[in-house]
Amino acid sequence: MHPSNEAQRALIDKVERFARDYAQLPESGGDRTARAARLYRAYAKEGYHALLIPQDLGGQGLDYVSAGLVYEALSYHLPGTLHGPVTTAHCTEMIRIGCQEKPGRRYLADIATKGLAAGFCLTEEGAGSDISSIATVARRSPEGFVITGKKGIVINHAIASYLIVFAAGPHKKGRAGLNAFLVDASLPGIRIGKPYESLGLAGSVMGDVVFDSVQLPSESLLGEKDSGYFLLMETLDRGRPLVAASCVGSARKVFDLVLDHAKARMQFGKPLFSFQGISLPLAEYATRLQASRLLTFDALSRIDSDRTFSLEASMAKLHASETLHDLAAFGIEVMGCRAARETPDTSEIIRIHQDAQLMKSIDGTANVQKMVIASQL
Repeated sequence: MHPSNEAQRALIDKVERFARDYAQLPESGGDRTARAARLYRAYAKEGYHALLIPQDLGGQGLDYVSAGLVYEALSYHLPGTLHGPVTTAHCTEMIRIGCQEKPGRRYLADIATKGLAAGFCLTEEGAGSDISSIATVARRSPEGFVITGKKGIVINHAIASYLIVFAAGPHKKGRAGLNAFLVDASLPGIRIGKPYESLGLAGSVMGDVVFDSVQLPSESLLGEKDSGYFLLMETLDRGRPLVAASCVGSARKVFDLVLDHAKARMQFGKPLFSFQGISLPLAEYATRLQASRLLTFDALSRIDSDRTFSLEASMAKLHASETLHDLAAFGIEVMGCRAARETPDTSEIIRIHQDAQLMKSIDGTANVQKMVIASQL
């Protein structure tokens, strides 16, 4: 789907201007946390952290299709830099869904108007795709709740003002006892771990967060008691096509770089593109890329029109993330030994390939998406 109205075209024009102004920002100096904070502030200044928050709360108030167009364009022009704002979007959607009264509106306005980041605390050492094994516990207290546990792979962990934390009850394990909490990241008992020195996602910061008997007020509970699993599924279903849109944008970037190289690079007196070993795979990737876009924007349009979208969301995430990964790997192959040289095109493809390895796992691995799809066939 391409911009279909003047408002959407204006959004894409704004992204292109932003990308020109901040082209060097992801590579700017400082440690990983400082770079991520600087990049996040730049995005937040333009409202890209609050695309889905209503305008009356200080956000952009976009529909999902328009937000997807923005994510795609940003990921094309500045690949690998969107994970912080996308994570915040996941959190704000969960707040909107699970806390629709005054407290929720206050938090959403705070995030939108102050340019704040949020972190999604779900994964644990023993609980990745298997959320029924979450060991973090929330116990009732006279003031509300006390949370104890450790979360890992938390994007925005060192720059977040708010954290969405998933915890089980002391006596109920598995999905039935899961709850989600909105937590002020400055509360006593919260310890932020050192940033991971991970390959990929260089535009973001992530690490562990420890909760040592953290006292929470009653209003921190999102949704009804024991509704955390259902809130999580709703949030992931809404987030997957947005992640897919980001994958599509990065994949388009790789495709353009590889196609340009294949047409310009001469071998045996002919352009690389004249060899079917190059042109036919590119034809296949052009087709896969278009299919990813169609799946992605079909899922986003279904959300906007209040139709069922869980199946389509997983299809979009699966197809787009695998297309990005495979295309980036093919791009490195086409570049040959040039991929080992630090040139703008080759280094960008290598960075995108590193990102793609992790993008396949965000919002659920490929097998998780296939399980969701299979359950609805």
